[in-house]
Amino acid sequence: MKYTKKIDEVIKLDLASFMKSEGFKKSARNWHKQEGDNWLVVNVQSSSGNIGAEGAFTINLGVYNAEISSLAGQAPLTGKPKEYEATVRERVGVLAHGVDHWWKIEKESELSHIAQEVVEEMKNYGVPWLNTHQSVSAIAESLEQQPTLESFSAAFLSGGEAAAVLRLQKAIESRPRAKNRYVSWAKKVGLNNDLV
Repeated sequence: MKYTKKIDEVIKLDLASFMKSEGFKKSARNWHKQEGDNWLVVNVQSSSGNIGAEGAFTINLGVYNAEISSLAGQAPLTGKPKEYEATVRERVGVLAHGVDHWWKIEKESELSHIAQEVVEEMKNYGVPWLNTHQSVSAIAESLEQQPTLESFSAAFLSGGEAAAVLRLQKAIESRPRAKNRYVSWAKKVGLNNDLV
């Protein structure tokens, strides 16, 4: 059996029914769950080096927060977000193992064992992370070290002007070439530019 069919078999064995029981709707190797204006996203990603009957895959998580994305200047969604369009992202393997974990599928792999492990990690780490990151404050905390407009927007929405300015100042210090972009965003949202 080719690797692509094996990963689809792993999904079919347990993951698809688990995600459905959690209220997610499946499309190819993606699941979406809408919560108000926000979206929870799960994506099964195959390794680019997969050949024949062997390969690897990982599970990406994302939460798209409409309010943060709008304040960051992103255009409104016209459908379901892709995982890479999410406001905050993580991998299940990082949550469960502390490192970027990819499940390996080899000729002798027991697909049912892999499927059970994937569901256990989604149950214990993936879904709780998604649920926790529905709040602006949790997203702001996760994005704290990232010099992005989403990070500044989340800080502004959860902690006010001072929190956003602090992040902006750190970002400008570490990425001086992006200063004009950051200051332009600050002006658009009405931050006190003397602080930036």
